[in-house]
Amino acid sequence: MLHLSDAVEVGVVLSGASSSLVPFMLRRDRELEVREEDLAVIVDPHVEGYYVLGVIRWVTKYEPFLKRSIHNIYAENPEALDEEIVMPFANAYVEVYAGVCNGGEYCGGTKSVDSNTYAPTPGSRVYKLRSADWLTDYLGLGRDSTISVGSHKYTGWRLPLDSRWTSYHVGVFGATGTGKSRLILRLLRELRSSGFSLIVFDHSGVDYAPRAGELDARIVRSGEIRINPVIYASTVSRYLEISGYQRDAVELVAMCFAMKVYRDGGGRYDVEDCSEIVPALKKQSQSSLASYASQGSSNNDLRSLFLQYLATAARRLNMRFETVNKIKLFVRLRVPEHLFTSLAMRKLEPSDIIAMALREGVVIIDLSDEQDIEIKRAIVASIADAGWDEIRRRGEPVNLGLVVDEAQNYACEYCGEAGRALETIAREGRKWGYFIVVASQRISRDIRPGVRSNLGTVFFSKLQSTGDLQELSGYLDLGRVNEASLAMLGRREFYVAGLMNPLRRPILLKIDKV
Repeated sequence: MLHLSDAVEVGVVLSGASSSLVPFMLRRDRELEVREEDLAVIVDPHVEGYYVLGVIRWVTKYEPFLKRSIHNIYAENPEALDEEIVMPFANAYVEVYAGVCNGGEYCGGTKSVDSNTYAPTPGSRVYKLRSADWLTDYLGLGRDSTISVGSHKYTGWRLPLDSRWTSYHVGVFGATGTGKSRLILRLLRELRSSGFSLIVFDHSGVDYAPRAGELDARIVRSGEIRINPVIYASTVSRYLEISGYQRDAVELVAMCFAMKVYRDGGGRYDVEDCSEIVPALKKQSQSSLASYASQGSSNNDLRSLFLQYLATAARRLNMRFETVNKIKLFVRLRVPEHLFTSLAMRKLEPSDIIAMALREGVVIIDLSDEQDIEIKRAIVASIADAGWDEIRRRGEPVNLGLVVDEAQNYACEYCGEAGRALETIAREGRKWGYFIVVASQRISRDIRPGVRSNLGTVFFSKLQSTGDLQELSGYLDLGRVNEASLAMLGRREFYVAGLMNPLRRPILLKIDKV
């Protein structure tokens, strides 16, 4: 319970208080102790056993003589300004976050934290909290369902985050150098200890893979992972930038080609239907394919084999000779050779990654093997789709999360199959315990609307663009946090708002070191 030894009186409530915003005047002897983002409680003598809890904002200094709207002689003669003449004072606001019931009649004798509907009486006392640990007992959260990644910047209160809301997706946003990766590392440890399975996509291979030992995680090189044939076909066609029946023909050949290579490498794929369109697939022997994969010469590689299949299928589809040659030329000039040559070296199915994560806890996908962003996106999309296959097989929630750092490369409006797959999880995954954690420097232009509008919890620090905070406010209650609030933040200082925060509205945290 709250003891006055945990708090210090800093002022009194002024007229005009409401249930959501309370103006107050600071005591002169406490002005230097009060900071924006301090936690505060208001004790109203008219309501026993009930406290109004909030955050101090907009601390402002005033002076009755030196008014902004009136010019006076001291502007030209500041040496004449005597300190005894100046009578400064400070006002501030408490932005109300909740009401704390401490057994009073007003809230039915309970001990809990609930929405506040009471406007404090003018003259009520305002206390700044020195410690807020007592609040945890009033939140009513079970210890087995809470995690913590940091403490309130000024009171040191370890804000308990309700992990039961993790499946409603999490966003981490901040400019370069704010500590996003460190926050995610801390979050990974906590989520793993709460029983969640996680697949972490390490875009550069330097943020998470080197810490696999600390996370007790398995590292998988992206070059080992097979791309879903459907997604592989879509990736090839994206390089070519063609449409209509030409695109259909290329995707059909690419899909069948990938299935054939995977099958000859030990995968379970049936290419009988493909042989109706690409007869060469039926004739090609496994040993010949293996030879193509191992030799890698410019005239005798998997890309040349793909072009042979494409020519065969084009003739079968009655495509013009000139059109076929154009497409073949596009394949040679636009599609990276390693998209074909690496195909036979990929031995792990996306479903193997899902099973590995569910079995072992944390799997880190080191994407630094891939030279091209489209292939990285294809791997992310393939694993995301494999998660849905596992859900359909089980018919029950999986408590599995995909952690996507540098999400501007995967969850953007123009990120192809990866963006589509992540948006599907954001829209539909919560009921199956299938969730995403996305991190990016920007929000409005980097993350597609279908993803960002479904993030139930957001950690945010200094943002890259001034419009990003406004974008966030369209989906979450950010209270009265503004650009000036963010400008004061240091490294590893993040606001957390949304469903995992039991107070729902932004609380400023200092993230734990890792």
